[in-house]
Amino acid sequence: MFKGRHMLSVLAALFFSSPALAASSTGAIDRAPDIQRSGDDVGAEVRIELTRPGNEGLAFNARLSEDGGVINWPISWQVKAFGGETLFSRDAETASLAVEPGDYMVEASYGAVKVERKLTLLEGQRLAVTFVLNAGGLRVLPKLKQLGLPAARPFTSVYKSSGVDGGTLVAITEEPGEILRLGAGSYRVESRFQPGNAEAMTEVMVKPGLLSAVELDMTAGIARLDASGAGEQDIYWIITDAKGKKLPGIPGPTADVVLKPGRYVLSTRIDGVEKTSVFTIQPGRVSAIIQSN
Repeated sequence: MFKGRHMLSVLAALFFSSPALAASSTGAIDRAPDIQRSGDDVGAEVRIELTRPGNEGLAFNARLSEDGGVINWPISWQVKAFGGETLFSRDAETASLAVEPGDYMVEASYGAVKVERKLTLLEGQRLAVTFVLNAGGLRVLPKLKQLGLPAARPFTSVYKSSGVDGGTLVAITEEPGEILRLGAGSYRVESRFQPGNAEAMTEVMVKPGLLSAVELDMTAGIARLDASGAGEQDIYWIITDAKGKKLPGIPGPTADVVLKPGRYVLSTRIDGVEKTSVFTIQPGRVSAIIQSN
């Protein structure tokens, strides 16, 4: 069970007055989300400055939204020749480089947002390009009702919930309250604590230039395992729920395990000797379970 609370605060302010299109797409693989790339439909403003032949160049910055200010956080910039050779790679708020006239592919990565655009630089020109990332932020804080943030590690996954890439994993965080930078759209947020079996899920809409904040209040309790009195021995805990499902084993003399309310069986192995006991978890309570040899 959970309760999600959403709060929005403006992150971006007006920088350019001219209109721009905005587009981004997202995707992911494994535990390191990778973003599907956008092509020439990426929102961008291009300003052309005339210069003497031999002084041609490119300059870049980015905005979260069409009417937002320039992003003041590092962006990963890459510039490639049209044949694929990487000419420039840097993490910075802005980027510029001197290049010869020709065709180039420019890539900007900002959190889980990655866009690319083809540019043609003509002789006697310098191009100043502002990308419109159509991106926002998401801050997720999982916690327990009546207990707040436990010692157990939170694990949060964010999935796209709309569009052709719906269901795709786009971001993972193990840091409570970390701000995730995402493309605008709707997302499904799933959080759980490790070790444990308590989990929560909610839907959230990320809007360009805005920060969406979500608090997930889980109805759960804590089993505080303690075998520190057993000395320097090999200790392993195995917890089984009322339906017979085993949680991943927990090594070490102590652990806080976040569990759904209910009855559990605990098997404690101390130097190969196993002891079995039964305990009950109540919501918002800490149950101390002490074992010794």
